[in-house]
This record gives sequence, structure tokens and C-alpha cells, in this order.
Amino acid sequence: MTSKEKDWVIKVEMIQLQSENMDDDYYYQMYYHQLEHKQAKEELLGGRNKQEPPKLVTPFIQKVETYDSVVRIAGSLGQVAVSTCYSPRRAIDAVHHALVEEVDGGEARLVGLFLQLLKVEEMQWKMSLALEEEQPCCREQKSQKVEHIYQVLKIRACGSEEEAEDEFLQLLCVRKGKKLVARLLPHLTREQAEKILLTITHHLPFLMKKDVLDESLSLLYSPLNKVVGGLAFSKLIEVLQEMTRPLPESPELPLAMALKNQFGISLLYSLLSHGERLLSSNAPLEPRSGDFETWTDTVFLVARELSQVPKTLLVEPLFLPSNLLSLFCRYLDKHTVHQLEAKME
Repeated sequence: MTSKEKDWVIKVEMIQLQSENMDDDYYYQMYYHQLEHKQAKEELLGGRNKQEPPKLVTPFIQKVETYDSVVRIAGSLGQVAVSTCYSPRRAIDAVHHALVEEVDGGEARLVGLFLQLLKVEEMQWKMSLALEEEQPCCREQKSQKVEHIYQVLKIRACGSEEEAEDEFLQLLCVRKGKKLVARLLPHLTREQAEKILLTITHHLPFLMKKDVLDESLSLLYSPLNKVVGGLAFSKLIEVLQEMTRPLPESPELPLAMALKNQFGISLLYSLLSHGERLLSSNAPLEPRSGDFETWTDTVFLVARELSQVPKTLLVEPLFLPSNLLSLFCRYLDKHTVHQLEAKME
């Protein structure tokens, strides 16, 4: 730092001491008040002659009305806003109030959504007790409430650079938000629930990263597992593709990350298990072009990632479907199947 830059910093510090407001220089003023009190005691006891307490003499510096808004100091990181230095508490207060408003706003929004969801659940209970002729009216009222909550969630596709700002994803970063979505899912239409499943799967790496400390993503497993159970084969392939797509910012596939996360591996197993059930049934699958090839590639990819991940890093799922081994037997040799069985047990 050059002498000119040092003088600038000293000047700013001295300006802060030129105030009659105790809040601005509390420690400076309290120190001299205590010093004066101590000297007064000594004088009363006759221990010393009366004398003026020392004072820090600050040069008078005119606060100019116009100045450069930003100062750049060579060799420093970033830049300093002069207005922040002249009025630090105003800047601190502004940040504090902004954060409080942001937290309060997010909390209030979540509370509001929960209150609306409670009304939906109450309507559901009343529907179970209502007469048959009253059912359509109750169902319509409930549907409108659910639709409103769904629209407020603002579920949309966004890129990885927007994840930190997306309202729905931020909701899923807190335990209360996950509880809200978990309780809402049974009331949604199939299309709405599938969109939430697809959105969560698309942003699974981000959500798993945010869930490291809280580990509350598992709250979503049970309702999402029911959504998975109703997927058509083509929709199942679409969801699975989200777990096998390469990420630009990571060498690992979402699939590999999911194997190390309890919710991730549970959701993956649920999707594979449902696919095996569909293929084993006699129901028409109505696949799109390339769906069977994608399914086969996915099974091989899962088997490869499972065999490569160390068993110590492989997380125990919330539920292990019984038909996974029969799925692997359909595509893999016996040796590989035995290896996977030993890995998953």
C-alpha cells in the first residue's frame, strides 16, 4: 500500500471519530469515560494532582459532498466504496434489513403456502364425509386451491447458473419446503406431479449438494415413489435421462452422485424397479422411437457405475426393490450380477 493510500485509510478512520453519537465511536468514548472516572477517584483520595485527561486529537477533515464513488487500491482484492467507509453503519444496517426482509419474506411465503395446504387437506377430509351430490362442488373447490398453490411454486426449467435464484429450488433447500412439497404431491394431477419429479431429477446434483447437512431430501421419497409408480414407459425414460446426462461443471454423472446419496440412490432404484415391472407385465408400453435402446443403455450404465463405486461410499437406500436383480439378470452375465448383488446387499 502506498503512502497516499495509507493516508486515505487514516483519513476515513479519523472521520469516524468526529461524531457526538455514542453509537459511532462507542469504545473510544467509553474508554475515556472510564479513564476520567478513575482519575477523579485518585484525585479524591489525594493520590494525584488534578489534571486534564489525555484526549485523542483528531484533525478536522471536511466531508466533501462529491467524491469518487469507488476507490481502487493496487494489490488489493476488489474495490472499496467510499460511501460505505463514510457511513459504515448505514451500509451495515441496509444489508441487515435487506437480509431480514428476505428471510421474513421467504418464511412468510412458506407459512402462507402451508396454510393453504392445510385448507386443501381439510377439504379432502370433508369430501370423505360429504354426500355424493356434494362431491363435485367440493372437488372443484379443492382443485382450485391446489392449482393456486402449484402456480405459486413457480416450477420451471432453468439452467445450472440460475439454480441458486430459482424460487422452487430454494424452497426445496429447506426442510419445511420439502415437507410442503411432500404433502402437496398426493393432491396434484398426474401431469403436475410428474413435472415436479422431472424438475427434482433434473436438479438432483444441486439439491443433493444443498442437502449434505440437513439430509431431509428423504422426506420426498415416499410421495415421489408413488408418482414413479404411475409413470408411462416413455415418461420413465425421460426421467432416467436426467440422471444419465453429463454435467458441464462436473466429470461425474448425476447417476454416480446419486449412488452416494440416500435419496438419490432410492429414487434411482425406484425408477429402475418400475421399468422392470412395466417390461415384465403384459400391458402395452407404447414406447417412442429409441426408448428401448435408451433403457438398455441406462441399465448397463447403472451396472457400470455400481461396480465402480467403492462399497464404503455406496449409501444404503431407503428401500431396496426385490426385482432389481431380475432386471440385471435380463441384461448382464452371471458374474456381473453376483458382483452387483454382493455390492447392494
